[in-house]
This record gives sequence, C-alpha cells and structure tokens, in this order.
Amino acid sequence: MMEKGYKGLFSKMGEGLLEKFIEDLKREIEEKPQDPELLFKLGVAYTRAGKVSQAREVYKRLKEIDPQKASELLDIIYEV
Repeated sequence: MMEKGYKGLFSKMGEGLLEKFIEDLKREIEEKPQDPELLFKLGVAYTRAGKVSQAREVYKRLKEIDPQKASELLDIIYEV
C-alpha cells in the first residue's frame, strides 16, 4: 500500500507538467495563432489546471476560427 505522501507528490508533479504543457502550447500559438487544434488543447489544459477564466478567453478566440471546436471546448469547460 502506498503512503499518502506519494499521492501529493504525484499530483504536484502532474501540475508541473501541465504548466509546462501550457507554456509550450502558448509558444506554439505565437507562431500559429489561428491553429484551432492548438487553441483547443490550450483551452482543455487551462480547464484541467483549474484556470477557467483563461479557458473561456481561449474559447472566445476559438469561436471566431472554428465554431465546432469551440463548442467542444465549451462542453469541457462546463463539465468541471
């Protein structure tokens, strides 16, 4: 059986990886600001990180580019 401390360690590690993933996506989006797939991934990552207001901002951008993807993102945001 695992000790409780491990779970905290792994969730912190997960948070760190998620933050790095978000930073990497933001850099890619600077190069391809109209890429709906990158924006979608960023919105999902923000949602998973508990950053719902940032996810909504991404949704607004995505809605102009790809309404279908934006709708999928909105479903994910409001699942939380």
